[in-house]
Amino acid sequence: MLKKNFYVTIETGFARHAAGLVSIAGSFSSSINILYKGQSVYLKNVPECIMQVMNLGISTHSCFKVTADGTDEAQAITAIADHLLSLNTMHAITYKK
Repeated sequence: MLKKNFYVTIETGFARHAAGLVSIAGSFSSSINILYKGQSVYLKNVPECIMQVMNLGISTHSCFKVTADGTDEAQAITAIADHLLSLNTMHAITYKK
């Protein structure tokens, strides 16, 4: 299992980026989850997971974690990180195996 933490730096929070995150997660076979304040959302349960991610309430100046577990976990974490960092809204703060 691979994990990566992100720190939200935009004023509008994270909800508007939920669909993009779910879309990317859906292209991998690994199990991918987002964790925030003790809650976890499985990112491959479309369309329910889009609302679930939005309902997490990830806000400015908060951290969340993305985990991937499976045969393509490294590629999944990299793709998700690249996408989130390209939005200029997140900073990756740690990467742990």
